[in-house]
Amino acid sequence: MAYGELDPSSGVPLYRQIKEILRREVADGTADPGKPMTEVQLLDRFAVSRAPIRQALQELASEGYVYRKQGKGTFPVTGTRVRRPADVQPGALYEYLSESGLHPASRVFGIERVEAPAAIGDRLGLEEGERLLHFTRLISVADEPLLEASVYMRAPEDFAPTAEELEDEGSAFKLLERRFGITLDRAEHEAWATAATADRAATFGVSEGSPLLVIETIFFTTGGRPAGWRSAVHRAEDFKYRFTTSR
Repeated sequence: MAYGELDPSSGVPLYRQIKEILRREVADGTADPGKPMTEVQLLDRFAVSRAPIRQALQELASEGYVYRKQGKGTFPVTGTRVRRPADVQPGALYEYLSESGLHPASRVFGIERVEAPAAIGDRLGLEEGERLLHFTRLISVADEPLLEASVYMRAPEDFAPTAEELEDEGSAFKLLERRFGITLDRAEHEAWATAATADRAATFGVSEGSPLLVIETIFFTTGGRPAGWRSAVHRAEDFKYRFTTSR
């Protein structure tokens, strides 16, 4: 079965197949942002009833892949869109992006062993003089910067990865797990909006003062020991963070 064709025998509902085909076309830039996705055009293309077409477009709109213009139709949304589900494992964002077919690229710089700023040290419960591995990671999707993260990690002194190793692995915590068996159990997040400084405006290709999304995370190992801190800055329109609460 060629990409872009429906498979009625697959057991996957037709609307989901149509949604995935259109989602991939929007994500990889194949879909023309100036050309509407009309029901008539999609009915002719997929040879199905209106119900699966409407369901697919409705879900694509709710997830930010398309938008509707009154009286003109449904249009692809340009730029990168990442929906991070609540069940993405701690330290596995890069892996999630890869598995989602977004082909992320990673650049790591500024690797050093340092004493963390006092505010971070307090949150991690660091001992006096304890030095952490610190670096900055820039993740891009489709050649557009998605996030810039400053990371402080609690790790053995002989854990000294190179930038190339961190870029190839995609996650320093995954590399730490492979080498030392230190695993993450959970993460706590705080998120807020901020305005782009001159430096961040240059990084993300936006105007100074444009809205950005900050997500600050504390990682915990199995057993509850704080393992690290990360502050990730995203272009607000490119990233949707989903979370759940329970009692």
